[in-house]
Amino acid sequence: MTIAETIADITDNKKSISRLGDGEFKLLLKAGDIGFQKQDLELSNKILEVIYNRNPKFLIALPDSIATTKTHKRFAKVYWIMFINNHGKALSKILDKNYRYGNANMTRLYAGMRNQSKSKEYFDKVRTIWENKDIVIIEGNLSRLGVGNDLFDNVKTLQRIICPHKNAYEKYEHIKKAATKYGADKLIVVALGPTATVLCSELCNDGFWAVDIGHIDVEYMWMLMGTTQRTAIKGRHVNESNNSEGYELDPELIGPYRKSIILDLSN
Repeated sequence: MTIAETIADITDNKKSISRLGDGEFKLLLKAGDIGFQKQDLELSNKILEVIYNRNPKFLIALPDSIATTKTHKRFAKVYWIMFINNHGKALSKILDKNYRYGNANMTRLYAGMRNQSKSKEYFDKVRTIWENKDIVIIEGNLSRLGVGNDLFDNVKTLQRIICPHKNAYEKYEHIKKAATKYGADKLIVVALGPTATVLCSELCNDGFWAVDIGHIDVEYMWMLMGTTQRTAIKGRHVNESNNSEGYELDPELIGPYRKSIILDLSN
């Protein structure tokens, strides 16, 4: 699907979505650890279950870069060509040519895009997913989605469940239990790497609406900053950049952020 088609499928049909990228592919193929999640056999098997999930309310999304890199900047293009050279044959045996995948780059809307003139339009479309909704954000303890920007200013209510920003899968059962406790009749927004990929699939099968939206906040911040590269963001862990800005939040942001937290599983 295109980015616009993917967003429309989520909003119009109230679909849950799990996104797979290079990190999930590496874990799936047992090709080593990734920066914030160590290799785990159970996790690899769970990612495979996600790929085979055909629940009609569920959408599996892959990066469009495995089909074409024409819309990407040179650094992204080179990376994905090398990735496909290394892993493409193994992936092609697992992926289903008869399934129409969503576009995982629905959250990668700025830094790697060659044409950034549509970035704001895409972000506005994504924001319609949670417009006037009661939402629960499940995120790493240094992700802080929407803190210091207006990404979620259009929601009805917002609560947070905080998880470890590294190796979150080790607490998977606790995270899933919390999601089912607090996510009834709400939109569950998850930014938690491969753990989010598995969680959104399983929550959908249990009747919840769960959207894997990782990277959306840092990409939005990069657009607001007008940066030409993936750079550090004050108060956030950015997986693709060394943290040169520190993790301290500005004083005026600390109160509202802490007030939104209903459960902290990060310790």
